[in-house]
Amino acid sequence: MLRIDLAIADRTIYHNPALLKAFDTARSKTGRIHFLGMVSDGGVHSNINHLFVLLEAAKQHGVRKCFVHMFSDGVDTAPTSGARYVQKLLDNMKENCYGKLASVIGRYYSMDRDKKWDRTKIAYEAFTQGKESQKFSVENLIAFMEQKYSFPGGKDQSDEMMQPILLSPEGLISDDDTVVFFNTRGDRMEQLVETFAFKPPFETDFSPLNLHVFTMTAYRWNWPFPVLFPLVSMKNVLAEHLAKQGVAQFHCAETERFPQVTTWFNGGVQHAFEKEERLMIPSPSIPLVVSPTVQPAYDLKPDMSCMEVAVEVSEIIAGTKFPFVLCNLCPPDLVAHTGAIGPTIEAVAATDKAIGVIRRACEMHGYVLCVVGTYGNAEKVDASSTAHTTSKVPFVFTGCNRTFRPCMKEAALCDVAPTVLDLMSIQPPSEMTGITLLNPL
Repeated sequence: MLRIDLAIADRTIYHNPALLKAFDTARSKTGRIHFLGMVSDGGVHSNINHLFVLLEAAKQHGVRKCFVHMFSDGVDTAPTSGARYVQKLLDNMKENCYGKLASVIGRYYSMDRDKKWDRTKIAYEAFTQGKESQKFSVENLIAFMEQKYSFPGGKDQSDEMMQPILLSPEGLISDDDTVVFFNTRGDRMEQLVETFAFKPPFETDFSPLNLHVFTMTAYRWNWPFPVLFPLVSMKNVLAEHLAKQGVAQFHCAETERFPQVTTWFNGGVQHAFEKEERLMIPSPSIPLVVSPTVQPAYDLKPDMSCMEVAVEVSEIIAGTKFPFVLCNLCPPDLVAHTGAIGPTIEAVAATDKAIGVIRRACEMHGYVLCVVGTYGNAEKVDASSTAHTTSKVPFVFTGCNRTFRPCMKEAALCDVAPTVLDLMSIQPPSEMTGITLLNPL
């Protein structure tokens, strides 16, 4: 993200080879370019300022027609802030006399990563056919969205669940068009990009041919199309360093958080390291209800699959094959994203029980249990606050006689890996800039 922010700030992105190729391709083919991504300043998956500069660059390089297909957020930003971002985008387009907002759809549909292809299909057909889309003029869009936010009887519709809206039939994606996906994070873009770049894994009435696909970052390392900001390899992250020491490791999570314990944890490397095994537990299947008054989400099953993850991890611990076992328990975060306080409390309670199952297995088989958070969410949740927070997170361990030392500096997530290695009596690599938080033996 920092590389992209800097390239945006100093406008060196204007000279980005992949972006220039996208512009050249658009000019030489249909004269049309489409930007698809989440339009907000949440900063987790995208940033609206990136889009503004991409639009400037497209205009400067003479692309005749430019269309934006907006994914509304409502998770990393306030649930009903989408109209504000629409206004910012429209103001930018008006000021620069360039670009059209072609469509709007909630990230629930366009950014699914749990193989719920029925959601992805709705997004794909909205962008290519205008199917099941509500048709409005740009002038009436904000009023329409605000009306959606205030359905009677508490049946409002948030940005996350915004059903497809078609604003410009001319902006539907057609044969030979150039398509740029500008989200910076890949896990929630893989399914949608796959439908455009390859054959959609579902039946549909129309699929545009010969599309020219570009992505902001490398959503998958082995995809063949151009990437604006290719992956920069991170050397000797914890998983890689353990592998080099010959340590067997096991990584487990449910579907919704599997990238966090695999690709992300491994420094952007999608394949497993030597002696690394993985297990993905299916996340619950929440029925898709296409209705302006229903919002299917994990508040309907607050425990998700955390107990199933805990049971599998406990069995792995009992086998004592793996000195390092990693898992992710995600209900507090994903349920808190719904803004529902009661279900979030249930999610936290379910996660606490799951940790208890893992702790008992650790105690029985001589493992040290470490529990750490990566960011806040559930500690501050209501209908108007569903995004991640920057609250301090816990880092606790049990199962050995080591103790935390008084911190000479404010502890940070970069200190977790050196601390884990200290517990395992393994020297950290030089690339790790954090320190162990333990008192010396």
